[in-house]
Amino acid sequence: MGQFCPIFILISQVIMIPIRQIPTTLVTGFLGAGKTTLINALIAHKSHQKWALLINEFGKIGIDGALVAGDDIAIKEVNGGCICCTGQLPLQVALVRLINEHHPDRLIIEPTGLAHPDELLDQLSEPHWQTTLRLNAVICVLSAPQWQQEKYRTHDGYIAHVRHADIVFINRHDALSDHEQQALRAWITSINERAVIIDEAPLSQDTAGMLLSTPHDAQKATQRISLRAPNSAMTQTADETIKGSNELPYRYHEQMAGHQVGGWRLPSTWQFDSYHLQKWLLSRPNYLRIKGVVHTLEGWLLINITPESISITDTTARDDSKIELIFDAKDAKDDDWQVWDDELMNLVQTMDHTAQ
Repeated sequence: MGQFCPIFILISQVIMIPIRQIPTTLVTGFLGAGKTTLINALIAHKSHQKWALLINEFGKIGIDGALVAGDDIAIKEVNGGCICCTGQLPLQVALVRLINEHHPDRLIIEPTGLAHPDELLDQLSEPHWQTTLRLNAVICVLSAPQWQQEKYRTHDGYIAHVRHADIVFINRHDALSDHEQQALRAWITSINERAVIIDEAPLSQDTAGMLLSTPHDAQKATQRISLRAPNSAMTQTADETIKGSNELPYRYHEQMAGHQVGGWRLPSTWQFDSYHLQKWLLSRPNYLRIKGVVHTLEGWLLINITPESISITDTTARDDSKIELIFDAKDAKDDDWQVWDDELMNLVQTMDHTAQ
């Protein structure tokens, strides 16, 4: 039953888990593919059911939850590594809490874009989850503009998401020519001939229902891809991360799984000029992902940037500002983060200078 089964049994005895099969959907996809965009589209079609969302972020700060639309969605974040390669305990604890506290009618799990889909599926297929979760389709979100670049098409992790999917949902399909659309479909089929391919935008009610109700094909033949795992000590729930970083400003950077990731949590009283902050963020070299919830002189902003897309929208006030950056390991060095920290602090408009 796995390494942490005795712990799981102990937790289950203290926190009673409902003995019912909650429909559970995995939404996977590489960094910046558009997983949150698809989840928001599914939420837009949800009925009066109680939904819960478990988000796994590669970084330690936890921003993706703020990008999800819908105030009636129960959200639990697990930060600081990949839940599928840091042992089963963080995943099990987060799921137990989410299910016990919110009793959802439907559960969506969004692993980090650097996840190992096969290992996560193995964990969720453990016997102790069989009476609690009913695993529906694994949906892989694939970004068409990313696929156009060879560095993605030949990336083992990128391919792994497609290989282990029941459904491949193509994001920004209209960015491709007719010839490229045919080539993309052929490429997906060459990797996973059983996958259902969907390129509908905007998402209809019928398609949303199909995405959520399609069962997982547990018999699908798959080939395990071995990727280097992050430090197993790094995965924490969002609550645990915050407890370890109450003193603001909080900043960190580290290398995990061949990537450099770093970020800042800043007091809500600190503000930025929106234009200068955006200009600074976009001038970072070779970034893979930029995320943020930031207090600016123009108000609070949600920032979600990939090399292929930029989304900056207004949002409600928060307890603190958060910014996180992800790079390929070769594109960010330790010395860079100190320079970037100095530059970012120089952009702050209102602050207690003694707090630095």
